[in-house]
Amino acid sequence: MQIGTYIRRQPATLTGLPAAIGADLDGFASLRQRPERIVLLGTGSSMNALLAGAEALEEGTGASVIAKEPEAFLRLPPRASAQRTLVLAASQSGMSITTIEAVRLAVELGFPTLVITGEAGSLITETGAEIIVMPIGTETVGPKTMGYSATVISVLAVAAKLAGRTIDVSGLLQQLEQTAETGLAAAKDLIIRFGVPDYILVAGQATHLGTALETSLKIAEISGVPTAGFDTEEALHGHVYGTTDKSLVISIAQTEAEAKVAANLGEALAELGPRTVVLNLSGYSTRFDLDVNWPTEPKQQWLAGCWAPMPLQWYGCELAIARGIDPDKMIYPNLGRRLNVRIRKEA
Repeated sequence: MQIGTYIRRQPATLTGLPAAIGADLDGFASLRQRPERIVLLGTGSSMNALLAGAEALEEGTGASVIAKEPEAFLRLPPRASAQRTLVLAASQSGMSITTIEAVRLAVELGFPTLVITGEAGSLITETGAEIIVMPIGTETVGPKTMGYSATVISVLAVAAKLAGRTIDVSGLLQQLEQTAETGLAAAKDLIIRFGVPDYILVAGQATHLGTALETSLKIAEISGVPTAGFDTEEALHGHVYGTTDKSLVISIAQTEAEAKVAANLGEALAELGPRTVVLNLSGYSTRFDLDVNWPTEPKQQWLAGCWAPMPLQWYGCELAIARGIDPDKMIYPNLGRRLNVRIRKEA
C-alpha cells in the first residue's frame, strides 16, 4: 500500500515546509500589504485546503474572505474596488483547466494573485501569478494525501506572514509521527467495530470544515463508500436524517464546546441506530472519542487542520482493503480525464 508511505511522510513534510517556503513568502509583492479582501480560488482538495485556512486568514488580517470555485470566478469575477484584494489560489497538480483560466483572469484584472502548487513545471506557473511551489515531490498514487496537508500548512504560512506571525512546528515531528501511527490503529479499530458502513457523514466547523470536506472526499475516492462532509451546524439541521443503523457519523471537535456538541449528537443517535465517533482534538474527552495521540502544544492548535485528516485518510485505506479494493488507485481511476477537469500532459 504505497499511499501509506505518503501518509507517514506528512509529519516530516509539515514540520519542514514553513521554513522551506519562508524566503519565497518574504519576496512576494502580493504579501507586502495586508489585504482587506481575500478571494480563495480552487476546487476539490485544493479548495478544501483553502477553507481549512480561511479563518486564520480572516483573524490574521481582518479581511473579508470569499471562497470561489473557478467556474464561479470566471462567471462573476470580483469587481475592482478601493479594498486591497488578494486572490489566493491553490492547485496541487497545477493542471486544473478552470483554475488556470481563473488565475489568468485574476492577473489580467490586476489583482495581486498568489498560487500554491506542488508542480514547478505545471501550466499554472505560466499565468503571471506569484507562485509557491511546495517542495514535496510527486505522489505516485491516485488519491493525494500529503499534498493536501502541505497545501493547508502553506495557506496557514501565508496567513501568518500577513499577520506578522511565525510558524515553527519543527519540534512536533515525533508527536506527529505518533498521530500518524495511532491514527492507523484507530482506523483499523473502526473496521473491527463497525465493518463497512452504508454511508459515512463527516462534520466539522471552522478549520475543520476543510477537514470534513477533504476526508469525506478521500474516503469516497479511495474506498467507494458513499461519504459526505458538512459544516457541523449544517449537519445538525437535517443531514443526519439520511443515516441508518448501518451508517457512521464522524464529528470533528477542536474545542471543548465542539466536543460537547459532538457527544450530544452521539447520545441522540445512539438511541436511534446510527453509530457516532468523535475525532477529538480538544482535550475534553467523550465516550465516542477515537484513540489518537494529537500534538499537545496549545500554541500550535490553530494549525490542527494540517494533521487532523491523517486518521481518516487511513480509514479510507482500511475501508478499501475491507472491500477488496486497491487503496493506491481511485475508485474510478480515469474519471477526471473523462470529465476533462485537467489539462493532459503530453506523453
